[in-house]
Amino acid sequence: MLGKLTKNTFKANMSSVSNVYLAMGIIGIIMLALLVIDWTKWGDTGIGLGLVIKIISSAALCITAGLGIIMTIAGIVSEYQRNMFGAEGHLTMSLPVRSSTLLLSKWIAGSFWVVLSYLVLCLCAFGSFIYIIRHSVNIVQGNDMYYSVYELVIEMIEQLSYSAGIATPSMAVLLSLASIYAFDGAVRLIVFVLLIFFAITLSNCRPFHKTGKFGKILYFFLGFFAVSTFAGMITKFIKIYIIISETAYTFTLSQAEVAAAWDLGFGAYSITNLYCTAIAAVFVFLITTVLIDRRVNVS
Repeated sequence: MLGKLTKNTFKANMSSVSNVYLAMGIIGIIMLALLVIDWTKWGDTGIGLGLVIKIISSAALCITAGLGIIMTIAGIVSEYQRNMFGAEGHLTMSLPVRSSTLLLSKWIAGSFWVVLSYLVLCLCAFGSFIYIIRHSVNIVQGNDMYYSVYELVIEMIEQLSYSAGIATPSMAVLLSLASIYAFDGAVRLIVFVLLIFFAITLSNCRPFHKTGKFGKILYFFLGFFAVSTFAGMITKFIKIYIIISETAYTFTLSQAEVAAAWDLGFGAYSITNLYCTAIAAVFVFLITTVLIDRRVNVS
């Protein structure tokens, strides 16, 4: 039954976000075209207008993808409100399924579309960055020396590493760290979707339904604060790190090993907060299920 509910919710959400993806696709194609055009064939040396257009196009591409995430979340929220507590609420609540199954189907489908938009944003950001540093020519001239964008990025990384008192990580380590943080963002977006569903559900419960839209926002931030506080408190007591080298990932609890890793040009990521956030999300899911079962007020 979960599969059928998820499939139906997936289709319903698709109708809500299809226009968003259509607009993103059109703008994205235009920006990509501007990004890949060889402006030197149009008389540009690569130092002036051509590079500026590439940078603006890549920024516009990322902004479009970012707006796509916002619009996707708005569509998911609207669909959840309508299907659970709005015009379709009585029909949805009369289905012979558990509330946990119903909520899980909404969460899976909603998270899919939000994470998909997020991955598009990551792809646009990483792709634009790599394309520009690989294909741009020298852009800065000073003291008879020329620097490419790639060289400027490497120099900036070296300066930041020096300021932080650590060895400069290799590009492979930096890409691995970026991938881990991208995964971190995806998981937090999934929890974000659940917190939105929790806030909408709570605002439709009998003791709280009079607060309206303000209540939804308030309950979301209260839930977000509770989850963040729980994860933060646990993180203070125990920290589990992933040490990232060019060839392997290693788990450790030792702060000394983490410091040594940075000194060797490796990277480190604390996984405790993300793990605790995921655990807190389980409790939020259970609370939301109870609210749907006992306190919900379908209009």
